[in-house]
Amino acid sequence: MASKMKMCDPCSRLNKSSEGLKYCTDCEDTLCTDCAALHSAVKLLASHHLVDVSVTTGNEFHIKRDCSDHEDMCFEFYCSDHDCLICRTCMANTHRTCGKIQPIDVAAKGCKTSSMLEGVCKDIASLLQSTKTLLEDRQKKKTSVGQSKANVLKEIAKFRHDINVHLDQLENKCRSEVDILERTISKTVGKELADADKRQHVIQNIWQQVGFFTKNGSESQLFIFLNTAKSDISRQAASLQDIIPSLETNDIGFEPLDLISVMKSFGSVKKSSIPCSVKYQHPKHMQAQTRTIPQKVPTKFEFEKKVNISEGRITCIAVTIDNKLLFCNDQTKQISLMDQTGQHLKSCTVTDGNIWGISIIPGTDEAVVTLPNKRLIQFFNITSFTLGRQIHVNIYPYGVAVVKDNVIVGSTSGEVAFIERVSGKCLKTLKVGRGQIVSIVPGVNDKDELLYCCEYAGGNMVIGLKFDGTPIFSHSLGAPMCLALDSKRNSYITGYYSNELHRLSADTKVDDILLKSSDGLDNPLAVAFNMTFEKLYISNDNRSVLIFNCK
Repeated sequence: MASKMKMCDPCSRLNKSSEGLKYCTDCEDTLCTDCAALHSAVKLLASHHLVDVSVTTGNEFHIKRDCSDHEDMCFEFYCSDHDCLICRTCMANTHRTCGKIQPIDVAAKGCKTSSMLEGVCKDIASLLQSTKTLLEDRQKKKTSVGQSKANVLKEIAKFRHDINVHLDQLENKCRSEVDILERTISKTVGKELADADKRQHVIQNIWQQVGFFTKNGSESQLFIFLNTAKSDISRQAASLQDIIPSLETNDIGFEPLDLISVMKSFGSVKKSSIPCSVKYQHPKHMQAQTRTIPQKVPTKFEFEKKVNISEGRITCIAVTIDNKLLFCNDQTKQISLMDQTGQHLKSCTVTDGNIWGISIIPGTDEAVVTLPNKRLIQFFNITSFTLGRQIHVNIYPYGVAVVKDNVIVGSTSGEVAFIERVSGKCLKTLKVGRGQIVSIVPGVNDKDELLYCCEYAGGNMVIGLKFDGTPIFSHSLGAPMCLALDSKRNSYITGYYSNELHRLSADTKVDDILLKSSDGLDNPLAVAFNMTFEKLYISNDNRSVLIFNCK
């Protein structure tokens, strides 16, 4: 059957019918011979890219040009500081202090031979290969279920023959179990197969569009598309990374019983499962609990949602490598696992006492929490969510951080203790203030490892010091409770009584107030970014957690 003829878009808007022979990738219009000639003759349009309409047959290629933050504004510039496309309003409102902003045409020069194109192509190729393998694996498993059924039925028939003809009813019962189990597995694998096929089509479409703009589009078009496609690619990569571990390879087996002497049952049909054999690892997440930090500094925070806590309050938040949240509830004594939207996944109760701080041990599936009233450090597994060993300390521990083989805890008397993680031995104690050290965050400057501490009561200070105790800075702030760092070593501190979120510059010379009570802060406690600095989480003393999008 002949393909459907494409009509000229400008002529159609004038209620005329003309066959489209060319396609303008800039205007995204199909053009007839006359309109194509006019297109080339007009000086403003002469630089547009025209291709044969046959190149676009069966596919739609579009570039998102409109700014998502500002209506009726289009992308015109590229900000190197934030690695994003921006419009004129973005530049005036939120990127005034950015050091390098270029017109898209300037920034896009060399895009077709750039590492960005190479990286995006590699990511898509990796996704395509993984989805292809996943598709083949699920198809193979769907076929093998039928083969397993046939093998099991042979076992059942042979076993039935070895006993006696009086077991027909039990034999039919087992056959029914096999059929039910086979249908269940086939239905599940069928859904997984359909999902894998749909996923592959989505990624294939992105791949085709990359190829199209690489061959037929301008560098600006390709550059815009690559930037707008990155979120889709990341979403597909994250989704694929999440779904593969949940897939199972199911089989059907039969376990015969000695019915010659025991005639109570004919046997049982069971499903055996092993993890899916397909392996996939996000190219940006190659090491557990380690990462390359995006060099972005938030310019504003947009409120997304409020998550209500049924009981107690969240005193500390830790973020896992896959952007799940670990909440410490000091009143219910529970450690809770949430997804990045605040949806509860599971909880673990620490029965020995109230908990306060939490820190993940880098490169492992373990974390530690502090139990101030019991003078304990509690280890627990963040995968199985089970409690582990404990370490008794000679202080009342609040804030906690883990650096290499040391667990660093803050006391109620302004001290920071370094505890050897394996032996539990106290290696040294540093005097940093007079009040409770309620939060500790490790960091690195150009040459030294640093500790950032929040001192509640006492001097009410935010303190920076080297591991040997050498002070770097101290900054007075009303009732600082918790601290988080961005990629530029700016500190974000919650003020408990002021109901404010402060940003303290790396050199401590600038103290900006970013969020206030009008933004929902109500005796704020914990603060944390997700791994990509796209979301900010703040817990309130009033049984709630606020989620903000970082811009």
